[in-house]
Amino acid sequence: MQTIQIIVVDRHDLSRYGISTLVSKSNPSLQIIAMFNELKQAEQYLCEHRIHVLLIDDQLPQTPDIEHVIGRLHDQYVGMGIIVLGNKLNPRYVTRLLDQGARGFVYKQDNLEDTLVPAIKTVRGGSLYLSPRAAALFYTKRQIQREDGLNSSDLSVLQLVEQGYNPQEIAGQLDLSPRTVYRIYGRLRQALNVRTNEQIIDSARKRGLLDDMSP
Repeated sequence: MQTIQIIVVDRHDLSRYGISTLVSKSNPSLQIIAMFNELKQAEQYLCEHRIHVLLIDDQLPQTPDIEHVIGRLHDQYVGMGIIVLGNKLNPRYVTRLLDQGARGFVYKQDNLEDTLVPAIKTVRGGSLYLSPRAAALFYTKRQIQREDGLNSSDLSVLQLVEQGYNPQEIAGQLDLSPRTVYRIYGRLRQALNVRTNEQIIDSARKRGLLDDMSP
């Protein structure tokens, strides 16, 4: 059985070692051969070693433009599968990463124990992989939109509201302005026929919208 050689680039020590533990215990053919907390060290390693799959955090220190990084790595290391470990969930953002050459996107709040190994094997096999919540951005939301007029940004906000984020945090997660987030709150109230923001989640649950977005 051919070994799949993997490196991990993640800013958090616990995250790196947690990923290593999940992957190494699952299948002897998956081998994490190096881990780094910043991109510069990882790129030095890539210059000297052949890697099959790169797992890369999308919020690395001193790396503000992850999309540019993905594009550059894709062009420079042909044949290496790049999987982004995502901290935010936004269909436009995921699409841009895929356009730049990422072959996988694993949302960190999905169950990594269930997603990491399939992601690695799928990407190594030449196919695209999206973890459950990321995949749902491109499927269930289009179905819902035909019924109530909500678009993908509206439903991304709804999901984050359920998770307890405030408007400012939602704006940061989704690359939106706070003003846009507040406008989306208004559309959600109208679509769900409620008067206050506090009633949004209860109404969405009764209509099954949040069930559709569950992983």
